[in-house]
Amino acid sequence: MSEAEIRRAEARRRTLRWIESLWEGTSTSASEENHKEEVLSVFRELARESRSGGEVREYVPWRPLW
Repeated sequence: MSEAEIRRAEARRRTLRWIESLWEGTSTSASEENHKEEVLSVFRELARESRSGGEVREYVPWRPLW
């Protein structure tokens, strides 16, 4: 391989690494966004239940059967 071909191959490798890093950043952001939405949906459901005026029961700590 000539020196020019070696430089082109290196430039191609750098470009591919850059594209790969962009892809990882995008997919990571998307998965974090999905996780955030899952957590927020749990809190929304808890807020909805707390406003429903359901029965409030007294807390009884768990006791072993033995």
